[in-house]
Amino acid sequence: MSRKTLTVGLILAAIGVAALVAVLNPPTTGENDTPSPIEATFEYFDGSEGALADFAGKPLVVNFWASWCPACVAEMPDFEAVHARLGDEVAFLGLNMQETDEGAARDLVDRSGITYRLGRDPDGAIFTRFGGIAMPTTILLDERGVVAAAHSGALFADQLEVLIRREFLDR
Repeated sequence: MSRKTLTVGLILAAIGVAALVAVLNPPTTGENDTPSPIEATFEYFDGSEGALADFAGKPLVVNFWASWCPACVAEMPDFEAVHARLGDEVAFLGLNMQETDEGAARDLVDRSGITYRLGRDPDGAIFTRFGGIAMPTTILLDERGVVAAAHSGALFADQLEVLIRREFLDR
């Protein structure tokens, strides 16, 4: 590996770490150093408009996914299973990111049996605002809309449920 390639790789890794730190330590309002919620709007798969603020008052699991992402496809049935168990206590939102084939996304949803709300992040702007660095990425927002936890990479049912219980239900 050339020295230039190694340097570029280290710089990109540092940027990724800095982005994740920023997500886990969001900006504050100045009043009692309370973290501010990240505001974002999106379009649901049915064409209606949505916003993260619509989920205020209830913890929210936001999962960024795409049909072209094998790890995303692998974890989707597990997210549905946890949603079936905990959906009364915690809201779920799947945001399809940078999908090149909308038909493939809809087909995957139909095959996987997802019943929680699904929206689109076509240019990855929301993903970027959360400091996303890998696919899939899952963000847990508390009832105020503030980041409680972030995870890059696949999450399966047991891991996801432990994370949700730790952050929201077993406090």
